Amino acid sequence: MAAAPSPHRDLATLGAWVMLGAIFTAVATLPLAHGAQLLLAAPLLGVLMLAVSLSGRARTLRMKSLLRLTVIAVSTFLFLRYMQWRAFESLPLQYGLLSMVCGLLLFLAEGWSFINTLFGFVINSEPFYRRSVPLPSDTATWPHVDVYIPTYNEDPLIVRPTLIAATQLRYPAEKLHVWLLDDGGTAQKLNDADPARAAAAAERATTLQALAQRAGAGYLTRDRNLNAKAGNINSALAHTRGELILVLDCDHIPAEDFLTRCVGFFLADPKLFVLQTPHNFVSPDPIERNLETHQASPSENELFYDVMQPGLDFWGTSFFCGSAAILRRAVIDELGGISGRTITEDAETTLDALSLGYRSAYYNRPMVSGLQPETFSGFIVQRVRWGQGMMQIFLLKNPWLQPRLSFMQRMLYTNFAVYWGFAASRLIMLLAPPVYLLFGITLCDTTADQLLAYAGPALLASLWSTQFFYGRVRWPFVSQLYEVVQSVYVVSGLWKVLRQPQAPTFKVTPKGEVLDQQFVSALAWPFYILLALTVMAIIVGAERYADATWQRSGIAFVQFWAVADLVLLLGALGITLERRQLRAEPRAPHRESAGVLLDGQSWQGRTVDASASGAGLVLEQWTGNRPVESLIGLPVWAEFLGRGVELEGTVQAARVRPDGLVALGVRYRFRSLQDERLAVSIAFGSSSVLVDNNRHRHGGQSILRSVWRLLRHAGHHGIDHLVHVEADLMRVGHRWWQSLQRGVRRRPSQAGTSLADGTRQDRGKA
Repeated sequence: MAAAPSPHRDLATLGAWVMLGAIFTAVATLPLAHGAQLLLAAPLLGVLMLAVSLSGRARTLRMKSLLRLTVIAVSTFLFLRYMQWRAFESLPLQYGLLSMVCGLLLFLAEGWSFINTLFGFVINSEPFYRRSVPLPSDTATWPHVDVYIPTYNEDPLIVRPTLIAATQLRYPAEKLHVWLLDDGGTAQKLNDADPARAAAAAERATTLQALAQRAGAGYLTRDRNLNAKAGNINSALAHTRGELILVLDCDHIPAEDFLTRCVGFFLADPKLFVLQTPHNFVSPDPIERNLETHQASPSENELFYDVMQPGLDFWGTSFFCGSAAILRRAVIDELGGISGRTITEDAETTLDALSLGYRSAYYNRPMVSGLQPETFSGFIVQRVRWGQGMMQIFLLKNPWLQPRLSFMQRMLYTNFAVYWGFAASRLIMLLAPPVYLLFGITLCDTTADQLLAYAGPALLASLWSTQFFYGRVRWPFVSQLYEVVQSVYVVSGLWKVLRQPQAPTFKVTPKGEVLDQQFVSALAWPFYILLALTVMAIIVGAERYADATWQRSGIAFVQFWAVADLVLLLGALGITLERRQLRAEPRAPHRESAGVLLDGQSWQGRTVDASASGAGLVLEQWTGNRPVESLIGLPVWAEFLGRGVELEGTVQAARVRPDGLVALGVRYRFRSLQDERLAVSIAFGSSSVLVDNNRHRHGGQSILRSVWRLLRHAGHHGIDHLVHVEADLMRVGHRWWQSLQRGVRRRPSQAGTSLADGTRQDRGKA
């Protein structure tokens, strides 16, 4: 296996690049009159737009590389022009201390965005795409592989398909060893002081032991739950002997060709420590589910796994992401086990291995089918853990103090921590319009023509370069929504790490939750405050604009900014309205010819989706005598023609589609373990199906269409959230009013009874 190229390791080359960068920066930051700035920016924007438009037609690697470097150079030049103007001409230094402090905070937020953009350019300057390394024909030379499936509190129904799929990986049976690592069945859990919790843990452990035995896997647990997932894996190391370790989250179902495509990398490079593959998800995250975008747009994680990881691989800095990765056992032993000083043990372990002189690699082929958090609170738990862990790595294991790392590895491990500053930057950006419009605090000393000359080209360069690098896997303005909904909670999490770097503890991301009703997330409240401030700012800003004479252009600009934030915040509210989620096991898109025996007749059909327990089928034509809805509950047999096998099931749903075809939802009725194995293989066994499913969502979308979609999300889902809250308040108010009325009616009755009793007593005395 050829190692990723590293052209900057040579000090002379690095020095040349530094000198070139210094000259470029000096030219880009020369002070110019505003008219000259516009004259300079216009042709550069033309070059940028031409490079972006030609990118889809480039066929050679040389042309693609040239266009990529052109986009980077032009965009960076325009960004530097803007930052030079902000730093030396627009800071509000003569408007009082409060304006100066607030203005500097806004400038720092913009500066962070600029630095993060530069890091993105560096990472994506030359993405490195690896091809699978074939295994030798002699299987005797293949290494033994342990498959670790750590689990903690997940439902056994989630673990089951992963365990079954792991035991049918295409690999010599005598060299494949599958282990279920149950941290929910530890002695500590089984002897919990709460009898109910202890009984639940014992029942779950018994179920998982039986499941592992039936599937042909080993079951391991330990005495105490120490060091979370890292401790669980380290405990298993004492009981296993495989030369390589495939780590799978318990909801990451592997494709059958995972090992045959990946093990060859380790035979070709004895210094390779980890080979990471993408985390591919078949369920939507809460943002995709609550905004109903899952099947239409790329998954949020694809930007990282499809674009950023190949870029990191070029610099030798791709890293272990906790699952869907193979590790070399000898290196783990040399490290003394999986690192556990931080709560992101995966990236930390990679840093430790790189510091010993080993290498990491990334193979960009989806080969697992996983679940994402179902609720917004689960999503936030996951993202805060990632941010805290990366900050911990920087503070506790400073990459600049580690041995044997290249300059770029140190830089990029620094970026992994710096990146999470987006939360503070986004929060400052959201608060800036209210600060200016409500309180009259000057944040930027500028005029309309200056904004046009400097901010305009920088904004266009940002939009076009983002489309160039990420447009295939991230539609415009989606990133802003993700940043907004994470901002408050990530800032809080990072602040805890900065105060006490070792304080955060590992929190398991909940998976497989079922939501039986629509409700507002308990984490929505900060967005009410931000929305109220923004609405008030827009109202007051309109009044200020009407009364102003010389400040109108500045007020109008900030008003536009506030309206854009209003749209994002309404979108955030739409995300925090949790939609019903009744299916705990999502189905992945799937297309395979099938023969269907139903109601005594045979039909030609095909699958449209599949899971480990069922499938969606479409019949090519329907000439049955009974209504389609009456098919529900009938037995059905699906023969998968390309495989020559069939599965029995029951019709759970039946309807006529708009195109006139009959769609059936089928739940399998398994007669044996072999039937279960077949169902898992059909749904998740082929990585080629996963590749095709992802490619189907990679069409990209124009900036204008994305603006329309964002407005639609805000107008539909955001308003839906507010209507839901209003309905809840009305119900609470109605119950309160009824309670009040019952109390009012009760008091006179009680008083009358008391008086009558008193009267009777008086009469008795008389």
